[in-house]
Amino acid sequence: MNVDRLSRTVRPDPTWWNEPAMRDALARRDVGQIFMLLNRRHGMTQRRIAELTGFAASEVYEITHGRQVMAYDVLARIAEGLGVPRGLMGLGYESVGRRDHPPEPDSLREPVQRQQFIAALAGFAVGGTPDVQGWLPQPGEWLGAVPATVNPETIATVREITQRHRQLDATYGGGSCRDSALGYLVWARCLIRDGCCPEELSSAIHAELASLHNLVGWMSHDLGEHMEARRHLAQGLVYSQKADSLTLMADSYYRLGRVSIHQGNPAEALHLFQLGQIVAVNSNSLASVAILHANIAWAHALMGNVAAMRDSLARARDEIDRSDDMQVPQWARFFFQPADLDGMSGVVHSALARYSKYRKEHATLAVSHAGRALERRTEPSRSEAFDHVTMALGYALLGEGAKVAQHTEAVLSAARHVRSRRLLDRLRDVADIIEPPRNKELAAVAAAIREHAAA
Repeated sequence: MNVDRLSRTVRPDPTWWNEPAMRDALARRDVGQIFMLLNRRHGMTQRRIAELTGFAASEVYEITHGRQVMAYDVLARIAEGLGVPRGLMGLGYESVGRRDHPPEPDSLREPVQRQQFIAALAGFAVGGTPDVQGWLPQPGEWLGAVPATVNPETIATVREITQRHRQLDATYGGGSCRDSALGYLVWARCLIRDGCCPEELSSAIHAELASLHNLVGWMSHDLGEHMEARRHLAQGLVYSQKADSLTLMADSYYRLGRVSIHQGNPAEALHLFQLGQIVAVNSNSLASVAILHANIAWAHALMGNVAAMRDSLARARDEIDRSDDMQVPQWARFFFQPADLDGMSGVVHSALARYSKYRKEHATLAVSHAGRALERRTEPSRSEAFDHVTMALGYALLGEGAKVAQHTEAVLSAARHVRSRRLLDRLRDVADIIEPPRNKELAAVAAAIREHAAA
């Protein structure tokens, strides 16, 4: 069997799904066994399986060796990517015990489609109720028991579990708990079924669901699943409006802008951040305003708008200084740790330093801010790993190869326990700067980065 040829197959041969062992694995939704059969029996590489299903190759390895996949929308994505008939996995629209499934969500892959999507989302910022149903996620339907009625204790439980997932995400990356959060989200959405939630608690439960969708969207973004991230963040925006929570709406816009930043579209990101700024100002939450200003600074830096970048970064610092710690929304608390404004400032200056006329001054500032952030970190986290990326990037721009290697190694070491596609994507910026390498040491650094990023 020609493994190389099969690894380039667009999708598996449809006849493979009819093999007895494969049909059994599909019926049990045993994703690890499905991947193992594709790999061992049909010669499809783990990397190719990852490309088709939207996982990192390392995640395919983990799933093959026992990691469970249970979330409905992840199973549906696997079926779609591999070309598995949905009915074989109990995902078909005719499946017993399920209601009719809504149509497949509209695509967001093309720029024009994203423009239409963002134009619709803009309506929420000015008090409208735009129709975004076609872009919302389909996390599946819980078929088990649910509480007969929602009470304050139920809402508190949703809040606590969301917070636990938020902490795991911040420490170990979105890959550590995204599937768990998705599974819980499927159950939690049942709490807004007709007759389940008293009217006086409707705003509270919608706020918790908005927060959970925003978190799942962020985790999806961290794993490189940007289209799915946008869907969950749009749902978070819808629920935030139902909850009449302007701070959560600002959170949705902020995270949507970060997806655009990561995908290399700072102008699109700036538009989303500015929409978030509208609702943040109206919410009277200085913390939310500060976060939006800092990210607006990043978008301006990427576009080379130095005066606007400096102004936005200064405004972020001013709003933080004026903020009351007791009034900071839960989703924004990460930004009010001692290290985080320095960490973000380093990112902003490193973005501006990509322009040759600003290189020396702002690469030096990036290293200075990121260094201070690292000094203030008290325990390992994804943010600490990103600080090392900023340090490596700053030193690469300054041509200090030995220090680039030192901080690159720190990131690659962190990547062993922080499961974040976004982290490795950002590290690739360092490889882009040092190639073509000027010496053997930097050549080895670039090779190590690209090897880990491709894994």
